[in-house]
Amino acid sequence: MIRRSDFIPDRIWVYRGQGSSLYPLCRTEDPDAWAGIADSDDAIVTQVDYGDPTDGGTGTFPTSSSSAPEVMEIMLGLLDVQKGMAVLEIGAGTGFNAALIAERATPGRVTTIEVDPTVANHARTALARTALPVTVVTGDGTLGYPPDAPYDRIMCTASVRHVPYTWIEQSKPGGNIVLPLVGGFARQAFLLLTVEDDGTASGQFHGGASFMRLRNQQDDTPLWQVVNLASAESYDEEPDDVHISMTEACPTEPFIDANAGFAVGLLLPGWVAKRRIRDGVTLLSHRPSGSWASVVPCEDEHRVYHQGPRRLWEDLETAFRWWVDAGRPDRARFGLTVTPAGQSFWLDSPDNQLAPIG
Repeated sequence: MIRRSDFIPDRIWVYRGQGSSLYPLCRTEDPDAWAGIADSDDAIVTQVDYGDPTDGGTGTFPTSSSSAPEVMEIMLGLLDVQKGMAVLEIGAGTGFNAALIAERATPGRVTTIEVDPTVANHARTALARTALPVTVVTGDGTLGYPPDAPYDRIMCTASVRHVPYTWIEQSKPGGNIVLPLVGGFARQAFLLLTVEDDGTASGQFHGGASFMRLRNQQDDTPLWQVVNLASAESYDEEPDDVHISMTEACPTEPFIDANAGFAVGLLLPGWVAKRRIRDGVTLLSHRPSGSWASVVPCEDEHRVYHQGPRRLWEDLETAFRWWVDAGRPDRARFGLTVTPAGQSFWLDSPDNQLAPIG
């Protein structure tokens, strides 16, 4: 029997108290605490800050992890691996998920590709102890791995904004591709694609997900950070080239309701958006057009500071109204089709494609 704890590195990272920093927990220093986490049903952070934590030894953000076993089972259930299949996994992590795939595929073959050399070496060593038929490759998973193609199944264990067409090219007709997809409002959902004979792939979303981002598909740096307009206090006077207007409404539901945020994010590709809890300020950025907006709540209206050719708060209102008028559909009603020309989202059927706003 394969145990997840056999794949967990000797140093993991944990939160302490109410702070946002991650602290190292070493197996040699506290074996009981380490074992309690390694044998748990929770996600485990195994790397922070791309392997380069701060001088004080704490981490700022997770960059590799072992997913919760329950989440792994959801993805494996969607993937539907059968004996004798060829499978490609994007994102080796600890190697445990690849081992679970290999158990199902044996006597098939499993390839797992990991962009981080240190993480890949750990997975390679851990998998070697199992004698399962898994090849660990260090490289860019968005390119797939042509030497072992075509694949019956492909799984990505990091969230993506755009599905690389190389994954469809390297799949057999009828093959499944499973991944978490993230929209412009940071909401995610599992996606099951089926590859067609004509070289396209299509499928629907299945419930919520929460995964680290594929490393070469990170969000653009928000323009509000670039222009250093991250606090309402800087708005006492109108800055150069920044316009101020008033609006009666700015939707908050996309920031607090997962289904609303996911749907609106599909309609507003290329966005980075957030709402600050402490003061209710809404921050919107669309780097492709060079536009940003900050919506500050006032007594009866909202004050809008904006720059660039697009009025982002109006686009947000339009996208939100569409979702409400469509009956507030949940994530499972949406789907995606991928072709050589790109990807398109749809509601209920590929015939009912969504038109991006803006």
